[in-house]
Amino acid sequence: MEGRIRSLLLNCMVLGLVLSSSISSAEELAIEQVSKPVIEPEIERMNFEESRINPDNFEIIASVGTLSVEDFGVNLAYGAKLAYRVSENFFVDLSVGTSEAGESSSEILLPGAPILSPEDRKYSYYLVNLGYDVFPGESFVTSNTTFNTALYVIAGAGNTTFAGADNFTFSWGFGYRVVASSFITAYMDVRNHSFNLDLFGSAKRTNNMEISLGVGFYF
Repeated sequence: MEGRIRSLLLNCMVLGLVLSSSISSAEELAIEQVSKPVIEPEIERMNFEESRINPDNFEIIASVGTLSVEDFGVNLAYGAKLAYRVSENFFVDLSVGTSEAGESSSEILLPGAPILSPEDRKYSYYLVNLGYDVFPGESFVTSNTTFNTALYVIAGAGNTTFAGADNFTFSWGFGYRVVASSFITAYMDVRNHSFNLDLFGSAKRTNNMEISLGVGFYF
C-alpha cells in the first residue's frame, strides 16, 4: 500500500515539474515575441546636404522687378543691395534702385500739359534697412537635398530722388529667401517707399510699392 502511495506522489511531482517547465517556456516565448516582433521595420538613416549661411558674411544682391510710383504708373525697376548678416536672424542692408516714372492720370487726360520733364521722371533711391527672419524653415527638394528658407520683415530709411527733388524716405516690407547653396541665395521682395512729394504747391504723402526678384552671392 505504501509503495502505491509513494508511486502516486512521485508521479504527481514529475507531472508538476513538467507543467511548470512548460509554463515557463511559454512565458519566455511570449516575452520574446513581444520584444522581438515578427516583422522588423528596416529604418535607414537619411543623410542629406543642407545649404546654409553663416553670420558675419557679406552678400551682394542684384534684383529686377516693378515699381508702382503713385499716380505715375507701374514701371520696370532695377536694384542692388549690399547685406551683412549680424546674427542668425538679424541682417542689415544698403539698397539702391532706379526706375523711370510714366505719365500721370492728368497727363493722360491732357496730353499737351506734361507735369514732369524727361529728366525729372527718373526715380532713384538709396536706403539703409534692418531685417529680421520671422519664420526660418527648410524646403526638401529631393531625399538628399534641402534648402534653408526664411520669411523676413524689413524696414529702413533713406533718400529718394524724384521730380527734381530729394525726398526723405521711409521703407518697410517683407520678403522670402531661399539659400540655394553656401554662397548663392534667391529672393522675392516686397517693399513700400513712402515720402512727401510736392508737385502742386502742397506736400502729399506718397506710397510707392516695389516688387522684385533677386539673386545674392555671399563672400
